Amino acid sequence: MPSIKTIKQRIKSVKSTSQITKAMEVVSATKMRRSQEFAIRARPYAVASLELLHNLLRRSPVRPALLTSRLVKKSALLVVTSDKGLAGAFNANVLRRAEEWHAAHPDSAIFTIGKKAREYFERRGVPLLESYSEFGDFTELSQTLPISDRLISGFLNNEWDEVDATYTNFRTTLLQEATMKKILPVTEKGIEEVVAGILPQHGKYAADSTSRDSSASPQNDHIKGRYNYEYRFEPSANEIIDALVPQLIRLHIHHIILESNASEHSARMIAMKNASDNAKGIITDLTLVYNKVRQAGITRELTEITAGKEALEG
Repeated sequence: MPSIKTIKQRIKSVKSTSQITKAMEVVSATKMRRSQEFAIRARPYAVASLELLHNLLRRSPVRPALLTSRLVKKSALLVVTSDKGLAGAFNANVLRRAEEWHAAHPDSAIFTIGKKAREYFERRGVPLLESYSEFGDFTELSQTLPISDRLISGFLNNEWDEVDATYTNFRTTLLQEATMKKILPVTEKGIEEVVAGILPQHGKYAADSTSRDSSASPQNDHIKGRYNYEYRFEPSANEIIDALVPQLIRLHIHHIILESNASEHSARMIAMKNASDNAKGIITDLTLVYNKVRQAGITRELTEITAGKEALEG
């Protein structure tokens, strides 16, 4: 059985760790609320822009290169993780999906966002085409434009024929899902999946009767009173769509990063809360052991005193 001094040192050490995890939990909770607000505020714009693209696909005969599927000779993957750890399985779930994808596409081009993804692939000797980090807790659109423009230009220049992204989608504070989505080329099915993923299932931000139905067909538009008109393009359909589609894709990629940021802070807050709760349990158990050892020591000393007294009296 350990000594009283050893147990006291362990209790002190666990208490210090508990103070650190509690402080990190409070910081993560603050950042989580702000990052959630950023992601939730961006959702209506992401939904509206993706639905606009959805309608353009159905109503316009123009099909720019970014919307045109072609024979896939080479693929690209965007892996979105965090710069910091201590977030539970947040990074591990995304990296597991990325590893599975890379095993199926060994000659692919890999882009990473976050130091954890870069370090993961570097340890395994997997070459990265480009790596980005230090976007900050509350990312602005101007910060994500370099990665968006690089993916778009590479697709247009036939460096790769499709682009997928794996990241963590924020559903609720307690639920974040590692997700794999296709970014390029843009398809109607892909748009519907993205819109479904953006809208939360529960809460005041969930889709309701006022939300737009991304799967509605032009023939049924008049039923809901939405989009009951035809498109007329000025100066031309080609010029407008060529300018619009890249901007919508930039917004899509930016929203992916916002969702990942919100998920990161949520996961870290939960991980730190669990660590604090576990520390409390360990302190309780150690205190119980400490009292038992201390009581055993007192009993032993009393026994020795009594035995010594009896020996002297005898």
